[in-house]
Amino acid sequence: MPILGGLPPRNPRFVGREDLLARLRGRLATGPVVLLPGEDHPLGGTGRTQLAVEYVYRYAETYDLVWWIPAEQSAGTRAALIGLAQRLGLAETGDMNRTLAAVRDALSRGEPFRNWLVVFEDANRPEEIKSYLPSGAGHVLITSRNPRWPAEVAQSEPIGVFDRADSVDLLRRRTPDLALADAELLADRLADVPMALDLSAAVRAATGWPVADYLSRYDALAAELAFPTPIRVSWGLAADALRGYAPAAYQLLELCAFLGSAPVSWRLLWGARMLPLPVELARTVGIERRLKTALRLIGRYGLAELDPPGEHLIVHPLVRGMLGQGLSSERHGTLLATVRGMLAAADPGDPDDPTGHPRYAELTPHLIHSDVLGASTEEIRQLVINAVRYHYAGGDYDSSRALAAAAVARWRETLGEHDEQTLLASFHLANALRAVGRSAEARVLNEQTLRAQREVLGGDDETTLATANSVGADLRIRGHFEQARQLDGDNLVRYRRLFGEGFPTALRCANNLAADLRLLGDFRGARTIDAQTLRQRQAILADGHPEILSSRAGLAFDLFGLGDYSGATEALAAVRGDAVPDDHPFALWASRVAAMAARRRGLADGLGLAETTATLTRRRFGDLHVETLAAVVTLANAARAGGDLDRAHELLERAVIRYHSVLGDDHPFTLAASAGLAGVVRATGRHAEARRIDQEALGGLRRSVGSDHPFTLACANGYATDLFGLGERQEAQQIAADTWQRSQLVRGAEHPDTLACGWNAVLDGGDEEARHQATAALVKAYGEGHPTLTRVAAGERLETDVDLPPL
Repeated sequence: MPILGGLPPRNPRFVGREDLLARLRGRLATGPVVLLPGEDHPLGGTGRTQLAVEYVYRYAETYDLVWWIPAEQSAGTRAALIGLAQRLGLAETGDMNRTLAAVRDALSRGEPFRNWLVVFEDANRPEEIKSYLPSGAGHVLITSRNPRWPAEVAQSEPIGVFDRADSVDLLRRRTPDLALADAELLADRLADVPMALDLSAAVRAATGWPVADYLSRYDALAAELAFPTPIRVSWGLAADALRGYAPAAYQLLELCAFLGSAPVSWRLLWGARMLPLPVELARTVGIERRLKTALRLIGRYGLAELDPPGEHLIVHPLVRGMLGQGLSSERHGTLLATVRGMLAAADPGDPDDPTGHPRYAELTPHLIHSDVLGASTEEIRQLVINAVRYHYAGGDYDSSRALAAAAVARWRETLGEHDEQTLLASFHLANALRAVGRSAEARVLNEQTLRAQREVLGGDDETTLATANSVGADLRIRGHFEQARQLDGDNLVRYRRLFGEGFPTALRCANNLAADLRLLGDFRGARTIDAQTLRQRQAILADGHPEILSSRAGLAFDLFGLGDYSGATEALAAVRGDAVPDDHPFALWASRVAAMAARRRGLADGLGLAETTATLTRRRFGDLHVETLAAVVTLANAARAGGDLDRAHELLERAVIRYHSVLGDDHPFTLAASAGLAGVVRATGRHAEARRIDQEALGGLRRSVGSDHPFTLACANGYATDLFGLGERQEAQQIAADTWQRSQLVRGAEHPDTLACGWNAVLDGGDEEARHQATAALVKAYGEGHPTLTRVAAGERLETDVDLPPL
């Protein structure tokens, strides 16, 4: 049996189309096929979706996998493809765009399924769907209302009306006692249009109208209409019949005029029970049993499809359009307000909580059609903001950005730039922009938003503090570590004053401040904050919570920065390996620190840990993410420590190029990675080339983070070695002595890197006693048998490599 995903139920009343189904099978073998409305019915109603559904079920056993994708809105398309990614066994990357590309590529390669069918339903924007279309041995079937599909994207297959025999067959299957002559008469009057035939059969079955009575009603209604198409007239008869028999059911259907093509859950409609409604409708939606009965009536009259469990209603776009056309302006406004209120009532809140995500998945496809951006109440606009955050929390940064951008543009115009919710939407838009790589735009927007929030809401408002945190992240990304520290320090004071030290958001702010201090090289200050934050998180969060792991990883990095490599290992020892996935960002960070500590302790597993971490990080974030580049630097350090200079050089050279591209030429991370590259070049004896790299990096680091920063000290230590290798001993000795002195003041006299700088400073000084003392100090710091001591015994100069903290 094939693997099936997202398929609508099969239509048990499907008839005919045999030649079309056979032709479709042949055309799919030559490339994607898009089913379009015929020229005489450009708005649809000729059965494109039903044809696609029948094709799927008829030929399903010839495929290994069949996946149905609702494609009217990009968010629905992306969500369905994420489900397919899981079925294909693809790792979750945290970046939806990368995951979607991985789905396309896996299908194109035929891994793990060679024979597959993917159906994109109601894909009306070829430019959006094109990037999702796989190639290879599988088949792609598309349904669309847009007639302008480029031939290079898909082959067009217009779907016209039924043959007369198929029309008669459909009518007689619905009502087996229908005479052949009457079926011919109905088919002729309805012009063989599938949707009109289906509506006719449904309403006659529901009402018991004889054919002559139906045709009389048909002719009377057609005479009243300016443009009496078969679909319009047959729909009008069905709508009038339902309205006369069950007014509340028809009123429920009217609400669907303002919802999307996605399934409408009864739970969503049930949310209307809390709103002011007409008496009969209120009575219907107030009780689940009555509500579900009304949904079945709507399906019985042919005005919508109901899934077999009776949980969801699917209303055809043509039906939604005809419902809307029949409304007065007053009725339109009343229904629209009801739908917006219904959607807001169904908002589960807390969009970061994964347990509420299925509810948001039901809600979000309907937001555009109900124009919630134009709502006049805060509660409904808050639904928009929560939906923006839901997309972001699920990794769909593009959908988050698109909805946030639409909200900001609309609310600036209607509410003003300084409205509280306009500013909150701007904050979320900046987050999404940063997530899709548009960090410069995010920074500018965040700065504007923060200024406005401080002016309008004050510096102590919770949304102002959230934006300030985001600005701090922008500053870290730009390499402005001291500015980030000042901002986050002020934020932390405010959070603690307003909410207390143990408030979760205050702890996140403390975490950010520790990150700033770590980036500034103040590992003592970072350790104090991280240790306190860890204790407080352990007191309020469950064991295994990701934020506890974050604090442990931060504390371990602090200890590493202080030269306590065993302490760093011990800080991570309490981490439960199964608490979070191996590729969770915090788990990757902890794994990288473990690899760093193992390398500095001279353990053999340091390289393997670094290799695994780099692979998982690249898979999670992609090649150009700063976390991936930091993991590559750590791997290069491990390769170099293991003597594989060629690999270390290759890794660092690629990392430096990418840092230049991602962060810029003058960013401290770019410069620190360049200093690491110089160290590998130096190890191969190319001192002149290493000097050129180090000289540029050293100047940049002194300007950006100062002469006493660990990055700068490591680079200066390497630069002195370059000069010794080139015979420029006097300048080399001066730089080595200065670096040693600075390291003692900054890192302490017993820090392993200070001891390495001291060894280098006395190595060529001719003072045997000083060399003996330096050797003894290194033995005490590292322990007997450490690889570093082998280099000391050989009289070699010592490197002080750099591992980069998370931004």
